Amino acid sequence: MPARRTRASGPVPATRTAPPLPHHPVTFHRWRDVVLAHWRVDEATAARGLPDGVRPDLVDGSAWACLGAWTFGATTVPPLPPLGRLGDLHEVAVRVPTVDDEGRHGVFYHSIDTQHAGAVPAGRLGIGLGYVWSRAASRTVDGVVAHRAERRLPLAGRRPRSRLAVRPGPEAVAPDALAVELVSRWGVHVRHLGRTTWWRTANDPLPLHPAELVELDDDLLGLAGFPGLAERAPDVLLFSPGRDCRYSPG
Repeated sequence: MPARRTRASGPVPATRTAPPLPHHPVTFHRWRDVVLAHWRVDEATAARGLPDGVRPDLVDGSAWACLGAWTFGATTVPPLPPLGRLGDLHEVAVRVPTVDDEGRHGVFYHSIDTQHAGAVPAGRLGIGLGYVWSRAASRTVDGVVAHRAERRLPLAGRRPRSRLAVRPGPEAVAPDALAVELVSRWGVHVRHLGRTTWWRTANDPLPLHPAELVELDDDLLGLAGFPGLAERAPDVLLFSPGRDCRYSPG
């Protein structure tokens, strides 16, 4: 299926740099093989399920839904030493670009499927993120980057799943303004213990590569309230080899 690509035009500029974190980071990760598939959606649909005081962020005049997939490696939770392979998380997530009443631009995660059993209770109970324990994995074969997840608990007789595979271009390109706006998200809006909270994120500018969609087979968008999106090509498809990232309370 064809998908929109970022445009190459002259030297590759840096995407936006995150502002300094307001507190010491509570986790460090290496964000790898990032695939972000975005669709334009109706604003009222995107607003469903968002925390109080948070609304869809209209980018290029539209609300958006995103199916994202990546690997978190080199995880460190200070003051503990690096966790090594125990800290590797494969994640497939459904998220919406958001803005709150204070003007803070971020994302809200409807779900984050991961194979990391320890991250699920830590994320759900400690922060309020919608982690789901799944069979998740990522691999690169013959230039194709593939992420997949299958939930361990069946729903209506089958296990919801997602598979997203792309063939990235060999070189980073100059992202257009739309791609920069969709990617430059420096926080996460969360509903936790009955209130809206804000977590800050920071990473170095992400190199963005053009990508060809190889496979999209997904149930998670529909479960998050976006039925039918996976039946058509994304409006914006982005790939990045990744960068180090940091999280702190907002």
